[in-house]
Amino acid sequence: MEPLLWEALAVLMMVMLAWIRTVASGLVTVMDVLWGLGFLVVASARLVAQGGTDAVGWVAYGALLVWALRLATHLHLRTRSRGEDPRYVRMREGWGERWWWGSLVQVFLLQGLILLVVAAPLRPLLDADQRDALPYATVLMAAAGLLVGLGLLLEAVADESLRRFRAREGPGHLLTTGLFAVVRHPNHLGEAMVWWGFGLAALAVAGWSAWPVLAGPVLLTLLLRWVSGVRMSEEDLEARPGFAEWVASTPALFPWPRPKRG
Repeated sequence: MEPLLWEALAVLMMVMLAWIRTVASGLVTVMDVLWGLGFLVVASARLVAQGGTDAVGWVAYGALLVWALRLATHLHLRTRSRGEDPRYVRMREGWGERWWWGSLVQVFLLQGLILLVVAAPLRPLLDADQRDALPYATVLMAAAGLLVGLGLLLEAVADESLRRFRAREGPGHLLTTGLFAVVRHPNHLGEAMVWWGFGLAALAVAGWSAWPVLAGPVLLTLLLRWVSGVRMSEEDLEARPGFAEWVASTPALFPWPRPKRG
């Protein structure tokens, strides 16, 4: 059976089991926790289908493991203390009595499909028999490793800063200092950096012919900036004091200087 089919079946099983588990309560935030773990499911299914990988593949798998477990742990602890994410509350209110089936399509199956696309850079990294390294692959791999490492650090520091701020200030306040004074969503920026790092590494080991795998980080970046990341997160922040000033002075996802308003 083709490795991609193994991946698809593994992800389908994961999202269906998660959906069945949430049917009784209607609470679907668990899918956020499964986001990072889903990439481990994809990578593990591919390794099983191929019978393993080489040193490059295991290093990539190890980096993915660190990223996924940290993110899943953070989201699990946040969900346990906060409950259902406001984004899903709005979705449930919109679907009404049809939420039972609506969540299957709009949350679980859709996220599973997106996950399979975003995971594209992992495939050439794990496929030991598809190596066609570029002449300067070592330099590119070093740059990719740095990008993944910095992205992971940025995401972790931003999440922890936000957790401590909420614990100290309580709900209804806006964190606009530190990393959040550089970009409004440094945790999302960190996640994008991780996946662009995987994309760059994939090109380094598989050659320019592997460029279609960049569809993964491209899709993730677009979603984080304009769909499920910045836009949906800020719907819950608009009423907080200082929000308009923060938006006017701080980029959403990509850091660049803005002219000061005098």
